[in-house]
Amino acid sequence: MSTSTVIEHIVLLKVKKDTSAEDIKNLIEGAKSLRTIPGVISITVGPTFAEEWMPDRRNGHTHTLSCRLQNKEALRVYQDHPLHDKVKKECLLPLLVEAPMAVDYESVVVLGDNISEN
Repeated sequence: MSTSTVIEHIVLLKVKKDTSAEDIKNLIEGAKSLRTIPGVISITVGPTFAEEWMPDRRNGHTHTLSCRLQNKEALRVYQDHPLHDKVKKECLLPLLVEAPMAVDYESVVVLGDNISEN
């Protein structure tokens, strides 16, 4: 088992109800392109859900983007990067009901025996 420290950047989105499937696809592809920014370890993006057996805790948030970064300096590089600005302005903000909610935190990642470090 190994451990490492990373920065997690989580963004909760409220996408307009009349947003087309094509616009959602462009949002997801734009978000996935952010993986090319230096210091980004991984990007995940997708629709939120609530199963019938669980309370709906989404508070109207329809999609989530999660970015794992190497360190706090990588977060600064990510936030200031022209590609981040372009994706935000072209693929994200036009689809939203309100400003996204974003949080950042430092996390210790513990990889178990069944997870590859590659």
